[in-house]
Amino acid sequence: MFKKVIFLGFLGCNFLLNAQVINVEGVRNSADSIRFIGKASLDLELTKNVNKEFNLSSDLTLQYSFKKNTFLFLNKFEFNELNGERLTNKNVQHLRYNYRFHQKFSFESFVQFQKDQVSFINHRTLLGLGTRYKIYQSKKNTFYLGTLIMYEQESSVGVSGDVIEKNMRGDFYFSFSLRPKKTIAITSTTYYQPKIDVFKDYRISSETSFILSLFKNVDLTTTFSYQFDTFPVFGIPNEQYKLENGITFSF
Repeated sequence: MFKKVIFLGFLGCNFLLNAQVINVEGVRNSADSIRFIGKASLDLELTKNVNKEFNLSSDLTLQYSFKKNTFLFLNKFEFNELNGERLTNKNVQHLRYNYRFHQKFSFESFVQFQKDQVSFINHRTLLGLGTRYKIYQSKKNTFYLGTLIMYEQESSVGVSGDVIEKNMRGDFYFSFSLRPKKTIAITSTTYYQPKIDVFKDYRISSETSFILSLFKNVDLTTTFSYQFDTFPVFGIPNEQYKLENGITFSF
């Protein structure tokens, strides 16, 4: 079982929060007994030189487990403004329920709400359910495979106005967590989300984090996120990636 260090300085996110996929695996924690765990962060930056820049981001992760049930809630917000021009304004709320009916198998369901004005996404709603399979677990390493199906409703900005899409997508992921040393953890998750009726319309999202424990409940994280979308929102590139460093406090 991994301790609280597994919580990332996303991530949050599914997170690393990108416009398409939030990395839920990166912030999930194994729990076999009744307990409440969480992570919170708030970053505020105001810079004035030749330019005036304002940055605000917050990240909240809460997980509650009892018996075979686990509830996971994520709330993420990111805002960036340069010389009065809004560069980034996005938020996501994600609620997931997990029921472990077997030592290796779990049932999962989730609901997610997203908004990303910079990526021209007015709002996106996701509803999903499926199973989660524990491939292998030891004291230091864990490997999981998830197979879900989800309903997606999205309102985005198109060439001639707002575009509303309603789709069914598969949601498959492979996740692993490694702990080569007591103070070091490596987590990685890769998602594949094809459209059920048009398999050439798919998304791939991957996030890998290196976590170094500095003090009790305080971790230093380096996270690389990559995303590919065959048919992104108009004006958004097929590929997006980000490299981040941060500090996380867990409770």
